[in-house]
Amino acid sequence: MSSETNTLLSRKETPGRRYPLFVERLLLILVVIGSIVLHPKVLEMVDGVFGTVVAWCGLPLFLLLCAELSGRIVQALHSDS
Repeated sequence: MSSETNTLLSRKETPGRRYPLFVERLLLILVVIGSIVLHPKVLEMVDGVFGTVVAWCGLPLFLLLCAELSGRIVQALHSDS
């Protein structure tokens, strides 16, 4: 076998820049901290069973959604340049 690497379509590929994984890890840590800090405030704002569901389920899901969107924006900016 030859030492030359071949792609499926025999095209030449160059490695790109490394993706900054520390940004997504930092965003995940901020989600955890934000959930802990904002949980009591959400419980105060919304009363009853609905407030409990929003505080335990809605808030973490919303913060994870924001972190995912931020990560995708970083990925789009990173791949364009």
